[in-house]
Amino acid sequence: MRLHRLPLFVLIGMLLLTVAACSNPEAKKDKHYQKALEYIKQKDNSAAVIELRNAIQIDPKFAAARYQLGLLYLQQNDPRSAFAELQRTASLDPNNLDAAVKVAEFQLLSNNKEESRKYVDRVLAKDPKHADALALLANIELIAGNFPAAEEAVAKVDAKQRETDRFYNIRGRIYGAQQKWQECRAMFEKAIELGPDNFANYRTLLLFFEQQKMNADAEKLLATIQEKFPDNAQAHLMMASMYQSKKEPAKAVEEIRKAIALEPENVRYRLMLVDFYKSQNQAEAAEKELRAALKDKPDTIEYQSALAELLFDRQKTDEAKTIMDAILAKNPEHGGANLLKARFLLKEGKKREAVDILTPLTTNYPKWPEPYFYLAVAHLGLGEGELAQKDVDTALQHGPGVSRYHALAAQLALIKGESETAGKEATIALRLDPRNYGAAKILAKALIQDKKFKEAVSLIEGMLKQVPGDTDLIGNLGLAYLGLKDKDKARETFARLLEAAPDNSRALAFLTALTADKDLDKAIAFVQDHITKAPKAGGHYMLLGDLLARQKKNEEAIAAFNKAQELAPDNPQPYIVTARLMASLGKTDQAVGELSQLLVKQPDSLPANMGLATLYEIQGKHQEAKEKYKKVLTLDPNSAAAANNLAWIIASEKDGDLGEALRLAMLAKQAMPDEPHIADTLGFVHLQRQSYPLAIAQFQQALDNRPDDPIITMHLAQAQYGKGDKDEAVATLKKALASKDEFKERGEAEGMLKQWESSAK
Repeated sequence: MRLHRLPLFVLIGMLLLTVAACSNPEAKKDKHYQKALEYIKQKDNSAAVIELRNAIQIDPKFAAARYQLGLLYLQQNDPRSAFAELQRTASLDPNNLDAAVKVAEFQLLSNNKEESRKYVDRVLAKDPKHADALALLANIELIAGNFPAAEEAVAKVDAKQRETDRFYNIRGRIYGAQQKWQECRAMFEKAIELGPDNFANYRTLLLFFEQQKMNADAEKLLATIQEKFPDNAQAHLMMASMYQSKKEPAKAVEEIRKAIALEPENVRYRLMLVDFYKSQNQAEAAEKELRAALKDKPDTIEYQSALAELLFDRQKTDEAKTIMDAILAKNPEHGGANLLKARFLLKEGKKREAVDILTPLTTNYPKWPEPYFYLAVAHLGLGEGELAQKDVDTALQHGPGVSRYHALAAQLALIKGESETAGKEATIALRLDPRNYGAAKILAKALIQDKKFKEAVSLIEGMLKQVPGDTDLIGNLGLAYLGLKDKDKARETFARLLEAAPDNSRALAFLTALTADKDLDKAIAFVQDHITKAPKAGGHYMLLGDLLARQKKNEEAIAAFNKAQELAPDNPQPYIVTARLMASLGKTDQAVGELSQLLVKQPDSLPANMGLATLYEIQGKHQEAKEKYKKVLTLDPNSAAAANNLAWIIASEKDGDLGEALRLAMLAKQAMPDEPHIADTLGFVHLQRQSYPLAIAQFQQALDNRPDDPIITMHLAQAQYGKGDKDEAVATLKKALASKDEFKERGEAEGMLKQWESSAK
């Protein structure tokens, strides 16, 4: 087709040059302009656009042509081009007040209130009674919460204009903002009386009824709207919204389809139907609708992008990627396709690359919440908790009604130990989407952290009726029963969990304690028996090694810890305790030598680098340890063990980079949220940053899993003291010192207790 058009364009160009050679440019541009006006009268907008562009090409400062072109772009639903032309018009012709008002409207819609005000002030300086400008000024003041100024702007309107439906509508909104509901309703009803054919008046009153939960009035008004505006697509969409709220999805779909039939060219309506199907958990119907839409309009990039996203969500990744690549080949800057590309990268674990794509999207689309949400996911995966929090806050600002955003905010709060905030956000997420089981699990964990065990049991038991085999829920139920001190139900629950998931080491630890009580021989036998059922569970060997170490069977304990390292290389605990045991046996140098020889042969061995780093740390060779931990993170950027231990060293240094320590600790916490030693490290970083409430939350979470650990108990005491809870801190520190377990910080703790007690006198 292009090959046939090219000679025609060449011919037209030659003719234009010939005419231009013998015509006056001023006359020629006016001729194009007059032709455009004729086309506009004939409603041939496409031809008019061409003529206006021709006129502007001759004279780029032709304000009248730019104004008409801007109006045509508005009609063609091209707001970006319309704004550019009208803004240029207002600049070229200060006397074109309508152009200035329209630019002000654009600025206000973009929330640029001050820019909008500048244009309004310019219009009112020339015409103080300009009704459109005063209406805009009233809206600006209303948004700013300056209600007297908004009323004053309306009062300046000519009396005859003021008695129109438009200004009654504005006055109604001013009253509504002040919660003067009776006056508000009266104004909206008067607007309908004066402008019975203005659909916007009905829509405003309907929103008022919905806000006030006046459902009967809303339904009655909707019936009137349907009768009066049977061919208005918006009326059917409003009916669809009502049916959706009444949980009548079939009727809602019917109304959306009526809107589509009335405006088949409106892509947005068909996408609304797709989104509705998705909200009803009908992904198959959504996919079918999109494929039908693409059959009708195969080149519509919005449908292509929506289908690619849906296919990705439905795990049909190959087709999703094919469509995405095709979109980006045509338009490398396409927002939806780039967002999906970032999601692919996140799925592949390439978080930093995802950040590189998502960050420009937040600049190009500052009010689109999705890029912020996935940017938060990426930053959280990178251990950049503060950045993740900032991003999810922005996502919530622009998309407060999205369940996923609140669930992520809840997850971040839970990681930080802010159980109350986590509970609130998870509750909102569930209210928005009762099927969000991730949010429900977070809520359960938050209730347990907040020691609201009865509420947790009630919530979890209700959820288990829907998903009876969910091991995460069963584990949390066991913790809730422990909190209620109902040992029989806790034992029964953890046994049920181990039957469903024999490799769940946390459940085994609790069940062992509940079954063997303090009988170490019985506990060891119980764990050894269970290892035969799950021989590849590294945590089981960790538990066995811990029990053997308590019996001073150090060689057997080291063997168990080595097996745990082999099976679970990301867990920092076996490296730490093995190194400590080696030191207590005087074998640290021997172990260092063996690992060093191994690294000569296998320099990229993760276990060897990790083991050597831990031994260096025990020896106090922190610089060497840091280098090895960094080596591990180079080999495996997601290594929770290396991130955790490196965070501890950095936080322990006199001038350590606490920001980097926090990032690393958050990275470890994200990977292993229930590991007590990681919670202890994150708490220690918060302690060094003097964020005492956050530190306390992490230490308490660590002690929920290791209640008798004297080191973690000591750290909790330090955080309590820093917070100002000095009596509580003294009691906690005494509890740490009462432990029968030896720990190298005992001397430091004893000195600390003397200092605290003497300062209290």
